[in-house]
Amino acid sequence: MLGPHPHGYYKTTPDGKETDVTELDPSLGWSAGQMISTPADLNRFFTALIGGKLLKPAQLKEMLTTVDAPDFDVVGGSRYGLGIAQLKLSCGGTAWTHGGDIFGFETRNAVTTDGREAALAVTAMPTTIEDARRVAKSLDTALCS
Repeated sequence: MLGPHPHGYYKTTPDGKETDVTELDPSLGWSAGQMISTPADLNRFFTALIGGKLLKPAQLKEMLTTVDAPDFDVVGGSRYGLGIAQLKLSCGGTAWTHGGDIFGFETRNAVTTDGREAALAVTAMPTTIEDARRVAKSLDTALCS
């Protein structure tokens, strides 16, 4: 492992023992597991994507064409496009998102079309719906405050 980094922890049950899985081989997540980044890099990427700096307008429009995705997350009311989801915000409006999970780590990030951005890196995957809702609420709070 190169440089400072967070340790990731995994529990199979809410009351189970935490196991340090920092040295996990992320290839078990196929290509999704190979995305290694920082919250700041995720914000920069999503801001550029939604800001139209990475794709031609027609491609971005196609990517952002969504369908209902009621079970996408614990928030509800989400929609899904081509590799990106539209998330309802408690303060009104929506944000664009695509988080990720692998044993020991969870990332939630989103940007709005008016330039708000937030990214959370959690060093333990939630093991309950309540925990997952707390992470979602944190992202919503960061975008709505």
